Amino acid sequence: MRELNDAFAQALRDLRHKANLAQTDFPPKVSREYISLLERGMRSPSLKVIDDLAEVMGVSPLSLVLQCYLHRDPCVSFESLIGKAVREVRPEMIPGRLKDEDVS
Repeated sequence: MRELNDAFAQALRDLRHKANLAQTDFPPKVSREYISLLERGMRSPSLKVIDDLAEVMGVSPLSLVLQCYLHRDPCVSFESLIGKAVREVRPEMIPGRLKDEDVS
């Protein structure tokens, strides 16, 4: 199993390349220097940084985190990670959150 920082580094590189972005495309949201540190596994991003990175790449922050955990343990399947999250996270558990049927 890979270290979490290394797995995040690979996920960030993969998604950045898929979006055809260079490290210099992230400022002012995130500095090129910080992107470099993240992609070398030398820093752990905050939730705010994950959100900013995802916004620049045009993906969901959840996609970036999910990709990280898939890189961390190649024996874990996409379906098992998503299934676990679906079982654990229930919108009705969040105060003030509308249920899907309330929105329709």
